Amino acid sequence: MIGIILYLVIMVALIAGMWKAFEKAGEPGWACLIPIYNIIVMFRIGGRSDWWAILIPFYNIYVLWMLSQSTAENY
Repeated sequence: MIGIILYLVIMVALIAGMWKAFEKAGEPGWACLIPIYNIIVMFRIGGRSDWWAILIPFYNIYVLWMLSQSTAENY
C-alpha cells in the first residue's frame, strides 16, 4: 500500500512539472497527458521538427538525448 501511494505521489509530481514546463513554453498544459502527442510537443519546444518522433523506435537513446539537449538550450 505504501508503494502505491509513493508511486502516485511521484506521478502527480511528474505530471505537474511537465504541465508547468509546457505552459512556460507556450504550449497547452494538457498536452503532457496524451502519450504520443507529448513527445511531439517536446520536439516543438526543443526546436526540432515533428518527424524526429518517428526515429525514436530506431535510435531512441540518440534522439532522446538530442531532444533533452535542444529543450534545455531553448529554456
